[in-house]
This record gives sequence, C-alpha cells and structure tokens, in this order.
Amino acid sequence: MKSFLTLAAAALPFLHGADAFWRMNCAVIQTGRVDPLVNPGTVAAHAHSIVGGSNIGVNSTYASMVNSSCTSCELRSDKSAYWTPLLYYQYPNGSFFEVPHGGSVVYYLARGPNVTSIIPFPPGFKILSGDKSARSYDNETLTWGNAAYPGRPIADRVSFACLPASGPEPPNQPYMFNVTSCVDGMRAQIAFQACWNGVDLYKSDNSHVAYLSGIDNGICPPGYQHQLPMIFVETNYAVSQVPNATDDSKFVFSQGDPTGFGFHGDFINGWDMAMQTEAVNTCLFNGAPDGVVQECPVLNADDTNGYAQNCPEQPPQVDEPVRGLIERLPGCINITYGPQAAPAASMACAATVAKPYITPTPDSTPLPTASPTPGAMFGLPLQQYMGCYNDTLGGSGYYRTLNSVEYVNYTNMSVEFCQAYCMSLGYTLSGVEYAQECHCDNEINPTAVAALNGTVNSCTWSCCGTLTAGGTQEFCGGLGFIDVYRNTNTSFVPFGDNSNTAGNAQPYTPAGGFGSNYLGCYSDTPGQLRTLPGASVPDGWNNMTIEVCAAFCAQSGGYQYYGLEYASQWYVLASPAGPNSD
Repeated sequence: MKSFLTLAAAALPFLHGADAFWRMNCAVIQTGRVDPLVNPGTVAAHAHSIVGGSNIGVNSTYASMVNSSCTSCELRSDKSAYWTPLLYYQYPNGSFFEVPHGGSVVYYLARGPNVTSIIPFPPGFKILSGDKSARSYDNETLTWGNAAYPGRPIADRVSFACLPASGPEPPNQPYMFNVTSCVDGMRAQIAFQACWNGVDLYKSDNSHVAYLSGIDNGICPPGYQHQLPMIFVETNYAVSQVPNATDDSKFVFSQGDPTGFGFHGDFINGWDMAMQTEAVNTCLFNGAPDGVVQECPVLNADDTNGYAQNCPEQPPQVDEPVRGLIERLPGCINITYGPQAAPAASMACAATVAKPYITPTPDSTPLPTASPTPGAMFGLPLQQYMGCYNDTLGGSGYYRTLNSVEYVNYTNMSVEFCQAYCMSLGYTLSGVEYAQECHCDNEINPTAVAALNGTVNSCTWSCCGTLTAGGTQEFCGGLGFIDVYRNTNTSFVPFGDNSNTAGNAQPYTPAGGFGSNYLGCYSDTPGQLRTLPGASVPDGWNNMTIEVCAAFCAQSGGYQYYGLEYASQWYVLASPAGPNSD
C-alpha cells in the first residue's frame, strides 16, 4: 500500500517567488469530531483528521499543546495541531467509506516584500482558513490589494491536485475533479492567513487575521501590520484505494461537501517559542529555497524521521465510528450540493443517534529522553555507547554493522533488553535499531560509518519497550541507523575466545563428520564479494555431499579449497587461493 504521505518539492501549485520556506511531514495523531477552535469543550459538528501534538482535544490550549508528550510531526519542538476534514466515498446503498491517507505535509513560507519583518506565532494563537459551507467558487470576494500588489479571489486559498499514474499533472483547481483518475492520490491544499492585527489571539469570525494580497504572496492590508509565516497544508487522499469507487461525484468531505469548495484547515500554536523564534529568524529568512529542514541547522537538530513511530495515533476522544465503512457521515451531516452555501448545521439523524461520549482531553507532559554521547556509559553496568552507525543491508561488498545475531521484539525492546540478550549469547557488542531490533556481534563491520554527531535525524526512534527506571525514554536507533554499545567488563569472555572459562557461550565447533581439513564457517553473500570466487555448481544440482563437492572441485581445475552452502545443497564454490579475506 502506498503511503500517500509525500513530500513534494514543487507541490505548491500557486505559490510564486523563491523566498525561503521549510516543510515537514506529519502523521495522523487524532481522528474524529474534535475542533477546539469552533466547538471548544464539546463534540464538533463534523469529523477531522488531526496531525501534531498528542494533547489535542476538545479543550486544548497553548499550555496543554506545548506540553504534549510527543508530536506526530517530524520537528519535535512543534507541538502545534493542524487539522482538515475527513474525506469519504458514498456507496449506492448509502454507506460511507473513509478515504485513507497517511497524514499531512505542513509548509512554513516567507512571501512578499516584507519577509524580513515576519514574526513567529505568539503563544495562544489560533487560526482557521476556508469556509466549510462553501459549495461554489466565489470570484467576487477579493483580498485587499493595491496597484503594485492587486487583490485575488479569497476562494483561491483552496486548491486540489490530481496525481495520475503517469504523464503530466493536470492544472490545479479550487474544486475536486477527475477524482477516480488520481491513481497516486488527490491532494487537497489550503493556504492560511499570514497577516495579524497584533491584538487578538483568536476571534471566532477570524477577523484577527487577513490574507496576503496574493494569498501566497504580496502585502498585508491596513490594520494587519504584523506578518506571520504563511502556513500551507497538503493532505493527500488515497482515492485509488477505495474499493469499487467509480463515480467522482460520490466523494464527499465530512461536512457534507461533495464539491471541495468547502475544504478548510485549522491551526493551534503549540511551538516551543524559543525554537520557533530561532527557526523564523534563521531558516525562514535565509533557509534553503527547496524547504528541506536538514539544510537549516536549527531545524536539522530538531528533526526526526521516526515521528510516526515515536508518536502514534491516539485513541479517539469522541466515541463514535469515523473510520472504515460507516452507515452515515459522523454527526449525521446531510450532503449539500449547492451552489448556495450549506446550512450551518444539517444533521439528518441527530434526534435518533445517541450523543457520543467524550473522554477527557489528554494532559500529558514531555518525557525526558536519555541520549548518551559516544564514549559514555549507558544502560546496564559497564556498557559503553559507541555511537550511531549507518546500517543498510545491500550494495556491493556491504554488510550490516553487527552481523552475527538479529532478534526482533515489537513490545519489549530497550537498550538494556538488547544488551542483556547479546551478553547471554556471549557477544560483546549490542545494537538497537528501528525501535524493535536487537543485533549482536563481537566486531563492528569496517564498512560502517558513524553518523554525524551521533543522533542527528539518524538514531531518533524511541524504543518500543518500557521506560527506564528513571522514567525516561530511550532511543533505539532509527531508519537504517543503529545505536551500538560495547560491554567493557574485563571478566566477560566473548563467544569464540578459546580461553573462555567464565560461563559465557562456548566457541563454535562443527558437527561430527567434518574432516581434519575443515577450516570453518564463513559469511558469503551472492552478488557481492564471494568467500570462494572460483567455480560453482549450477542451481538444481542434486544429492550434494562433501565428497561430491571435493570431487567436483578436483575435476574442475585442481582447486585446493572448496565449500558448501545453502541447506538446499545447490551451490559449491571453489578457489585455488583460499578464502577471500576482504
């Protein structure tokens, strides 16, 4: 299944100019009728898909959001929440299927002639962009502008991109179009207001903010002299994954909108203010034009590609079905086609369906992270942290950092668990990866390379096991990166040491039947540098034995060394020079 959570370097269809910006991936953190802006303290009228801080709920404030234990966005200091409506497909029998998606991509942009005066979002700031009731394109209501920076229809804040399987991408439109042909997804996009009156942190009619004259560019109107970063949110809906979806007109957003004109988005600030201020001052003004956070030092240090693993989707706060196949739109919303605006509340079955239960709003606090520096002792006694190493199987002459033993545990993995496991097998080195893998060996592969600064966007995946005794979370490597530890206990005798008398695992000895010419067991990976690079028996050779192998090698050129591998007895390798030592 495709992720449909995609970075798109050129995905800003109507954004102009080459001013600096950054973008970040975000996974889903909450799904349901939650909207602390429009419906604080109660069930919202329609369902949303929310990304960001784990404390999002019907009563969320800046104080609660900034104290979220984690965020589903890749920048760990951004505990803000961003949400957009769910998308459904209606079947002929009246049921609805929620269109899957993997989250959103959030952009922070500097646009217009006054970018050097942009200020960060203040604590308590909230904003909503779009009109959930819109069912047609309004080409008369314009942004404020002048001769140099003319106004633009406010309706252009919404746009849709259809991503076909091949060929050019059709032009973006302010409505849903050709949905069933969007094999790689339909991307719904919303641009937020970037001009603030400097007084109100939120007003229910959103009059505390205004759009730039060109929405994505331009100047602010009088009375809105404070320019903020322009937020732009993309949500890629996997429309091709809806079973038996054949009718474009049957896709409908959760507020009962089958057109797309009513697409909208919300934002509640949860940034660590020091981090946001530094990012705005250094990355938004002077950052890379392609928006890659790794090219901005302050954001790179805050980045993790383990955001979905570290902060998985929370249980729904509103107790009602919104995912998969459901009988009706959440909240019993009626579908309204327009072109006139939809009623403020159109609930066809509210009187016959019980009001869903609301669980208390989450109120967690950030967990301290135990993050050792290379050379420091960490985990069990006498275990030294060696660093974060690259670890990707594949490529010519390339193997894993630790190659002897691999163990996977999806529930209990921790640094201490892995260290104890490897010691029990007689290995000096242990390594944790992907939050759930443990690797053991007595040597680090010489092809392994230590990651820059140990953990920068490399070993940033939180262990899937329990917290430490001190209540801190640990890192267990990352995506293609492994945290490696070494047992420095001088009384520990590792596997393979013939002086082993300490009760650790005994050195390997071959099974009975091997002759005195047996040299040992060697690693050997096809397609890479073979241990014996000479002749080989073709696939499908039957009845292989040591004697057959020896005879074959002697008859094929007088090879001195021979070996057998694969229990299926398909291959024989030979070499006149002995095992490859590279």
